[in-house]
Amino acid sequence: MLTIQRSIPIPRIGLNKLINYIVFVGENPGINCSAIRDRGLDIGKGRGDITRFFQRIGIVSVDNECNVKLTDIGNTLFKTLNNDLALAKTLMHLILYSELPHYRLLIDVISENGTVSVDELHEKINQRMRELSPTAWLNDVAYKALIGLAADLDVIEVVGNRVSIKYVASVSECIRRSIVILGGQRILRFDDLSNCLRQVFRNLDNTSLINGIGDCVEPIMAPNPVNARSAYLKVIDEDCVIRRIVNTVFKTPFSPG
Repeated sequence: MLTIQRSIPIPRIGLNKLINYIVFVGENPGINCSAIRDRGLDIGKGRGDITRFFQRIGIVSVDNECNVKLTDIGNTLFKTLNNDLALAKTLMHLILYSELPHYRLLIDVISENGTVSVDELHEKINQRMRELSPTAWLNDVAYKALIGLAADLDVIEVVGNRVSIKYVASVSECIRRSIVILGGQRILRFDDLSNCLRQVFRNLDNTSLINGIGDCVEPIMAPNPVNARSAYLKVIDEDCVIRRIVNTVFKTPFSPG
């Protein structure tokens, strides 16, 4: 079940500034919040809007003295930024899809509707959010920030007033398309998931993938040692499934297909 919070702290800045922040902290682990702000890499009061945002999605950790360092996932992203910007964008998209329910909803609604107008998309997202929680909504500022991030990451395309998915083989699409509703239950078809993910990350190990999601699902057709991909799995916790897939991807030696 997707859990929606009433508010969401998304800084209204471009991807380049987010990248510069990650690179600076990666090169200066334990740097203080004030030094980050002095470099013009953060905005807002206290810890700073970008620091809070990255802490929220698991890219940085912050101690009581406001010293900032990258997490394991943040370090993987930092190293990738130095070698392959396109792959780094894919990983950033995957982090956002895993950790920000509002972003995930945005991407899923676009995928489900094909090309959609900017205003209609906003309306559809808030309609879905009200179904999940009557008091939840996505305000115009946060909506525009999410649209901007997704466009900068090359996940969506905005032409005039129309929005569409740009990368249909992205990891989030692999996850979304591999989960179907049958008899009122969410079912994960593992072979669909595995085949799609390996188009993006050809070194992904099936055993690690299915073991990683083991306590988020229940087997309907159990995997076997010969062909684990034959599994049909009942999804117990979709958030858990997505986070475990993300963790497995980040532990994979990166070699995009």
